[in-house]
Amino acid sequence: MSADHSTTQKTSTAKWRLGALLPLGAALSGMAFAAEPPVETNSNEEQEVVLKDVKVKANRDKTTRFKAETSTTGSKTEMALRDIPQSISVVKKELIESQNAFNLRDALRNVSGLTIAAGEGGRTGDSITLRGFSANSDQYLDGVKDNGQYNRDTFFIEKAEVLKGASSILFGRGATGGVINQVAKKPTGRTGINGSFTYGLYDFKRTAIDAETKYQDLSARLNVMYQDADSYRDYNYSNRWGIAPSFKWDISPDTELSLNLLHQQDEGVFDYGVPMYQGRPAGVPINTFYGFTDNRLMDTDVNVATVALTHRFNQDFSVKNSIRYGDYERKYLTHLYSGAAAYTGANAGTIARSQALRLNTQENVYNQTDFVYKKPLFGYNNTLMFGSEFGWEEYDYKSKNSTGVSRVSIFNPRLNASVTGLAYDFSGTLDTSRLTQAQTYAGYVLDQFEINPEWKLLAGTRYDVFDAQQTDRIGAADFSSSVDQWSPRGGIVWQPDKAQSYYFSYGKSFNPSAESLSLSANNANLPPEQNNNYEIGGKWELFDGKLSATAALFRLEKTNARTTSPLDANLQILAGEQRTDGFEAGLAGEVLPKWDVSLTYAYLDAKIIKSSSTATGSVSGLLKSFAGMTSVNVPEHSGVAWSTYHLTDNWEIGGGVYYASHRYADSVNEAVLPGYARLDAVVAYHQKHYDVQLNVFNLTDTVYYESGQTNSALPGTPVSGQLTVSFKY
Repeated sequence: MSADHSTTQKTSTAKWRLGALLPLGAALSGMAFAAEPPVETNSNEEQEVVLKDVKVKANRDKTTRFKAETSTTGSKTEMALRDIPQSISVVKKELIESQNAFNLRDALRNVSGLTIAAGEGGRTGDSITLRGFSANSDQYLDGVKDNGQYNRDTFFIEKAEVLKGASSILFGRGATGGVINQVAKKPTGRTGINGSFTYGLYDFKRTAIDAETKYQDLSARLNVMYQDADSYRDYNYSNRWGIAPSFKWDISPDTELSLNLLHQQDEGVFDYGVPMYQGRPAGVPINTFYGFTDNRLMDTDVNVATVALTHRFNQDFSVKNSIRYGDYERKYLTHLYSGAAAYTGANAGTIARSQALRLNTQENVYNQTDFVYKKPLFGYNNTLMFGSEFGWEEYDYKSKNSTGVSRVSIFNPRLNASVTGLAYDFSGTLDTSRLTQAQTYAGYVLDQFEINPEWKLLAGTRYDVFDAQQTDRIGAADFSSSVDQWSPRGGIVWQPDKAQSYYFSYGKSFNPSAESLSLSANNANLPPEQNNNYEIGGKWELFDGKLSATAALFRLEKTNARTTSPLDANLQILAGEQRTDGFEAGLAGEVLPKWDVSLTYAYLDAKIIKSSSTATGSVSGLLKSFAGMTSVNVPEHSGVAWSTYHLTDNWEIGGGVYYASHRYADSVNEAVLPGYARLDAVVAYHQKHYDVQLNVFNLTDTVYYESGQTNSALPGTPVSGQLTVSFKY
């Protein structure tokens, strides 16, 4: 790259970042013009004040712990779940705490139709599949993109919301199977402090503090976490700490300015688990490690800052402008199985390994402006939502391959320390060194129209322009891509009474080639893949609203998926088709006084309908087409049942089952992860100012595998336990 080009690129980037702040200035200017002048009153004049009759209704003694009422992920404003014509799963803080779900991936186990490749070194830390489609780049925090690579912790979140089905109208590129949105803890105006300490097997230690206060118009909240743990996997460990301060300034009764910060650091080990042997996880102890004993590295450094300005012009019209800056760095040593295990010959019972040193840094700047206008139209209730989004992303990726990495015995691995040729730094010849930049410009409009108290319509569209440029620093070709796309969404809701809600919805999404900030010669010039989601479902309020039930039938289809050209193996074309037909159901809330439940189930028939791509089977050794195969990492049946019961005001018991049928770990369905059912339990003792809670995981010590690849499988946790002591003032 020439110096002139570099200077131009930096100047353009600086101008773009400055431009991303302009909508905030516009919102502030609008506030100044729209603010009504204060009304002067004469304090000496007597005024007659007439108070309206006030009806007081006592609240229930205990809110439903696992049942959510509203969501901000299904639209651009807080909306009742029953009014949203699409499936939304909400994992509340109470459920997260009951299960000791310290990682986001553990909390998301409660979401139907979602599977997670936990612990793997994929591009996004936690590799997520929703309704049979990858959702790796569909991670959000308070509705703004947060697609950096890190393992997300739950210490600073209030809840996790998952909107399922094509949703590009709200979130832009991707959002095929759905999106995952974390809702951060924010100041509430109260003063208090909560803290906890957890100790568990495998030397697990964790402490967390949540404190908040208020002074006049300024509220503040601070969440801090530290974790130090070994693992049931040999030579594995996890060290993590994080801090998340948040502030809210009530500028006026109608104007609010908030600042939310997140810093999280992780140290751990890149570990893909045990090898696959003859299409199944090798029958070895689940703690067996196959890497180098002194050459382990996976460090992550995350910094996220969000400023949001909210203003209500009047009771009908409001605006919110959010600016997000994200900085993500991840440095790690891979440990991969570079081929299928050998079954015969001199290498029988061994598998090849590879290793590389990798560094990826990512920087995001996003600006979102959302207007909400609630005003009757033609005499009918109407909510109009419209706004814009501007985003800039820069992704820098380097990789250096190791040499001299030998094969290893599967059933009797003899581990050794580092050998000559292992990569320790980025000096010398690199395998990959590239810089990818992407820009997003978008506008949307979404309207909810109430025909009458029984019928509601939701319709809208979004227009995206997504540009990406990739520069290769080691001599390969540079690529660029430009995509513009409309993403419509529509739905109808029928609510015959307050306890029933039925809906039908349609949504569209798109997947550009640079969706994950990477381009190549065979896809840079391809138009985006197109996806359609059709869904019909119902939502019911039972037992006077204490218990909610949901059910949905859906079809999610990718009609022009990227696939290998039958004429040129180095070229991709849009001739594939992928489809998921499914059913899901859920139950959350209070079945009886003191008995809370959260139940989810999903049936997924995820298939590759058309494809000209092929791969060699790891068992048969034959070349097979992807066409007709089941999608990777998608169980046909899966579900979670979690329940707790208060024996007394102080004592609580509970537990649950996590279930998944078998899944395929490769695209030609020869590598299989067996189905499993894992049983967990919890016992808790509650007092006014402290709690003691014991969680036991995998009570029956079932051997199971959470995730896998063609040549590897990651074992799930064996029987283990954690004791948590918490305080609250």
